[in-house]
Amino acid sequence: MKSNMVFCIMTLMLLVQAGCGPLPTPVATGHVAYDMSATLDDQPLPALVGIIAESCYDGYGGYSLAFTATADVIPEAIDDEIGLGLNIRIDPNSDMITGKPIDVEKSSYIHLSASATAFLPPPQDPVTNATGTLTLIALSQREMSGSASLMFTDPDDVNPVVKDSLAFELAFTNLAIVHYCPEN
Repeated sequence: MKSNMVFCIMTLMLLVQAGCGPLPTPVATGHVAYDMSATLDDQPLPALVGIIAESCYDGYGGYSLAFTATADVIPEAIDDEIGLGLNIRIDPNSDMITGKPIDVEKSSYIHLSASATAFLPPPQDPVTNATGTLTLIALSQREMSGSASLMFTDPDDVNPVVKDSLAFELAFTNLAIVHYCPEN
């Protein structure tokens, strides 16, 4: 019994040292792809870099999606990068129907926030006044696909980087759903 336990521990140590371990959960069943572009104050931003997309299931019937990216406005200058963030929360019992675009301004089940951050302070708050559509094309226990065309406006000047508007176009295919949403 003791020799079996020692063997198991040694095998586990070798697997960890070799970089082998349990597969991350969930495992996407299809090819994962996502893309995002942005326009700030009616000016298209350069191609976004470092785009990250994540989604999660809250355990109660709701979903959250988060997208982040960087726009390198002047590649030679460190302080001319703009960090972008987009958060989409879909409440349980939502009016989302797969394949049907939903007007986000008219839906009480979809909550949006966008952020644009510059290199230097002051702190920049998220913008939440949004119009546009969100479409879930496919939704399963493990993954989701969809697209969105969203325009955020900042009439109260809560974000000094956004003078008038911040628009996003995004698409995602087979985005893995993590079955745990961290508390915000």
